[in-house]
Amino acid sequence: MDFNELYLLSTYLKKWSFGENRITLNYSFTINDTYERGHLDMRLGSPLNLVNEFLNHVFHNAKELVFERNEDAVESDDLNYNIILVNEPEIKRKLSAYLSKILREFNQNRRTRGRGRMISTRSLDFYYNDFEFEPLSEDIKFYVYLNRGVNKMSGDLWTYAIEDFTEALKYRPEDIQANKYIAKALKKVGNYKDSLEHLRIYAQAENTAESLDALAAAYIHLGIYEKAREVYAEIEKDFPDSPLAVYGKAQLAYKEGKGFKTLLDRIYKKDPEWLQEKLKTEWDYKLPAYCDHEECKWNAAIAARYLGFERPFDLTRRAFNDELPSYFDSEKGTIRFVRAELDTWVELMNRYKLDVVNYKTYEERLTKADIDKAKIRKKRTLKKREEKTEQTTEVA
Repeated sequence: MDFNELYLLSTYLKKWSFGENRITLNYSFTINDTYERGHLDMRLGSPLNLVNEFLNHVFHNAKELVFERNEDAVESDDLNYNIILVNEPEIKRKLSAYLSKILREFNQNRRTRGRGRMISTRSLDFYYNDFEFEPLSEDIKFYVYLNRGVNKMSGDLWTYAIEDFTEALKYRPEDIQANKYIAKALKKVGNYKDSLEHLRIYAQAENTAESLDALAAAYIHLGIYEKAREVYAEIEKDFPDSPLAVYGKAQLAYKEGKGFKTLLDRIYKKDPEWLQEKLKTEWDYKLPAYCDHEECKWNAAIAARYLGFERPFDLTRRAFNDELPSYFDSEKGTIRFVRAELDTWVELMNRYKLDVVNYKTYEERLTKADIDKAKIRKKRTLKKREEKTEQTTEVA
């Protein structure tokens, strides 16, 4: 009899409620070369009951995956019994110890009546130890590393996630998921150059509007506009119903200093909610002409006056939450703003109703020095742009 081998990879305590006596666990596993993530909400009881409930849920999830990927076997009465949990005794032992710690901390914190609300026991990696990891096949080692990377992405540990995805790709260099995830992590830390090759693999293999758009967006960040234009033309041709090509061309036009709002208006007429969400979360306000000119940027005090904020702190707080365009230098501990980008932010916020507030600018609050500082010198800007074009052409 053939068996479907189920490898439980990790679990994580996502949330808990002292009042409802419940916890929610995230988990991940692989079966038949498929990677799956899920979650389970459980009422607390004995560790043994929690282990059984958890594993029953995982088995049910795995069974559904087997059914989906093997339609011919759906009619088989004994399909459920063909799934085995690899290393089941050790998995149960670890789960029992893990859940016992959570239960103990849960009860201790509940008795403090609010003084201690955190539970320190959070995650469990079933193959953390080398002596458990090394005997695994290369296919399962791939999923162990892939899963670790995804877990670290969920915790915003992007640099460490890149390390795990790099290890995963040693086993499967062309894997779509791994290339997609590492590209996302590299983009998150600002390394668009290294993300390109992974995005190319991802876009070619998946061939969706979304995967192509991710590649084009990376080209834009690197200043390789012609390549981005080619990708958007491909999206427009192969996925005519997708708004991503029009949105991407609007982003490209903005970067090049051309009219872009007409393109956004086209999307807004068809699907205002889609555009609003996209502009709130993904629109890139940074203008290439200003990026390298520190002397043309405002400090928080000037920008706050211009936007009508009472205190610079109110402005910087929103900037750190990525709610408005800014440039933060972590080494120097400084944050700067560009007038042209703030003007665009105000216009988009109002034009497409991205907030209940109607924003204004207050030029009368600026000094002549403030206004002069916001200007760029054309000659030097053109020279910088030419130099950047030469560099990015080499990357492409």
